[in-house]
Amino acid sequence: MDKKIRALDLFAGAGGFSYGIESAGVEVIAAIEFDEKIATTYKLNHPHTFMINKDIRKVPATKDDIQALEGVPIISDIFQEESVDIIFGGPPCQGFSMAGKRIRKEKSFFKDERNLLFLEFLRMVEKLNPKVFIIENVPGILNFDQGRVKKEIYEKFSKLGYDVSSKVLSAEKFGIPQKRKRAIFIGNRLGIDSANLFPEETNDESNEVTVWEAIGDLPSLKSGEGEELSGYETLPMSHYQQIMRNTKDGKFFNHVASVHQGKTIDILKMIKPGQTMKDLPKDMQTKSVHSGAYGRMLKDEPSYTLTTRINTPSVGRITHPIDNRTITPREAARIQSFPDSYHFVGDITTVGMQIGNSVPPLLGKAIGDSIVNKIFKNSHRKL
Repeated sequence: MDKKIRALDLFAGAGGFSYGIESAGVEVIAAIEFDEKIATTYKLNHPHTFMINKDIRKVPATKDDIQALEGVPIISDIFQEESVDIIFGGPPCQGFSMAGKRIRKEKSFFKDERNLLFLEFLRMVEKLNPKVFIIENVPGILNFDQGRVKKEIYEKFSKLGYDVSSKVLSAEKFGIPQKRKRAIFIGNRLGIDSANLFPEETNDESNEVTVWEAIGDLPSLKSGEGEELSGYETLPMSHYQQIMRNTKDGKFFNHVASVHQGKTIDILKMIKPGQTMKDLPKDMQTKSVHSGAYGRMLKDEPSYTLTTRINTPSVGRITHPIDNRTITPREAARIQSFPDSYHFVGDITTVGMQIGNSVPPLLGKAIGDSIVNKIFKNSHRKL
């Protein structure tokens, strides 16, 4: 390839999707993220990407787009009038849930005011006309109301000239130590069947990356222990750990254990690997709506889907396989496939959101590799 493949990241979050796409050889020129705290982490780890820390509804794609506001850059200016090859991102659908009761069945998905951010993704594609777009979302979006939402999405992008396909990808099938399913839409305007652009799975039950293969080399900590800047105490014990250890000086951030109350620690001490609060005596059980509350991870399996509240045992299976505490942000980052050089900034609440809401970088890389190899490699000059 003699020309850079150029991309725009929408709803960029902490940058997991960007990191994966960049690892596939794509240059992410610009990114949009509304939350200032989260945008700070993105900028720290992607210094060469132009970060637009604005409400996407106020960001013009081109000069003839929405009225330009003072201090708000125009996307096409950032790209210097060159083509945008790929637009990718995960637009939040606040009116959507896997339970399927929040979308108003009598109203179009794109006309429901709670889903207007999805419409912003559509606007950017319409105005910038990328060769390819990638949308990441919750799996339930594909089958809600007998596929009505999926059909609407297909119709909207088809009218813009895109062949659209969708599929649920499972993170553990791509070398990520986490059972995490995400719906992926891929569209292209190059006359290619988008169904052929999805990556092939690389892992099955025989070679899935386990929790311990992911985090077993990180220093053991008790509740409240750890330093913001830590160092390795052992050699890597798995290929995955070798991949994650990409720091220049052997130092890494975010390996600090949350402080738990004595009562919480007493509960965690009673829970064996694979067990949850439901395995405790009745008088020890607390009220929680989460089925996996106080769940301890199994060492020899991928973890369950991480939540954003990685310091709260009652929200799910986020207790360390051995230590009596929840996993640290660094351990959560490893489970999401962020390398150790990735530095998350902010308090535990915002860092938990940054990690838990991210597209796992290795999943982003798998998608990016597939698209680059099938569309851009050896043919980018002609596109």
